Amino acid sequence: MTTSAKVWPDRLFATGPKRVLAIDGGGVRGALAVGILAKLEAMLRERLGRPDLVLAEYFDLIGGTSTGAIIAAGLALGRDAANLEDLYQRLGPRVFRGGLPRLPLVQARFDPKRLEKVIHEELGEATLGSAPWRTGFAAIAKRVDTGSSWVWTNCPRAVYWEGDPSEAHLPPEARKITPNKDYLLAKIVQASAAAPFYFDMVPLEVERGQGGVFFDGAMTPHGNPALQMAMTALIPAYGLGWKAGAEDLLLVSVGTGWPKPVKPQWSRRPRLLALWKALHAITSMSYDTSQLALSTLQWLGTSPQPWWINSELKDLRDARPGIDPLWTFLRYDAPLEAAWLDENLGRRLAPRVLQALGRLDDDRQVPALYELGLAAGERLIRSGHFPAAFDM
Repeated sequence: MTTSAKVWPDRLFATGPKRVLAIDGGGVRGALAVGILAKLEAMLRERLGRPDLVLAEYFDLIGGTSTGAIIAAGLALGRDAANLEDLYQRLGPRVFRGGLPRLPLVQARFDPKRLEKVIHEELGEATLGSAPWRTGFAAIAKRVDTGSSWVWTNCPRAVYWEGDPSEAHLPPEARKITPNKDYLLAKIVQASAAAPFYFDMVPLEVERGQGGVFFDGAMTPHGNPALQMAMTALIPAYGLGWKAGAEDLLLVSVGTGWPKPVKPQWSRRPRLLALWKALHAITSMSYDTSQLALSTLQWLGTSPQPWWINSELKDLRDARPGIDPLWTFLRYDAPLEAAWLDENLGRRLAPRVLQALGRLDDDRQVPALYELGLAAGERLIRSGHFPAAFDM
């Protein structure tokens, strides 16, 4: 039996090369990622001669942050790209339109119950341990009350899968810490997607009688979760303990078009409200941590199509620090920047159009975002990027 034929959790611990898919956060811009994933799915179906293949059959771990967690959950449960396209067409109007007025600066911009309802309808009452997984899954959220990043996975060998190891000698009814396997999948995904300002924090009972509160995983350094997914695959505490190497670990990172947060006009108008400066600093930091993740993954690995970092580092093609590559890395994205779209896709979009596409909450842009993702996938994805060592 090949690794691809095994089902969760057996395939998590089977020998052989492993493949990881990581999907960025980005609100409704997740539709752009879905477009790229549709082209990736089509390429793998043709390459492997399997017209009904879903990405869960190829990838051994699929993880995401925020909107990426929504996508990752669907894919890891065995859904195809067409299903997720339909989800984003339906999700946006229900979550971001209509409803009762909200109090600015007092309430979140959108009613969190609407997002909760949509996610619950999609994922039901399944827990991390009971969901009908087809492959590995991971999601990232920010626990606000303790200031820590949480990485949930469906790996049965993770440290807290059965609860706190220090309570292992106690009967289940006497243990205080909630086991990872008992968290509701819908709540985990909602927590990962609970972007501050847009939605309220999500409470979860992490200890008997005591809750923790969570925000969007993009409030951690892992809005682009690809580096964290590499760590999840390799660090023993996460339970997978996979092998590093260019022909042992494949990392595919899919973006949501996050544009570079430039403000050239501020140099001419330095007297601005402190609030605007603070908000821009936060969004800039999110972009910078994504760039750091991409830089690190390309620096320590090998890439058949290196991603451009900046004019100083370029694509780090020849910069590896005297060690064998730890992985093969691929990045696919369509940055919502005029120059990139013109040069790579032949699209000349007006600033106001780019501004609308870049919003996290404008669901009217979903069709255009999906189409841009398809175009980027057509332009960027090549069968030759995927080493034969990772064929199923």
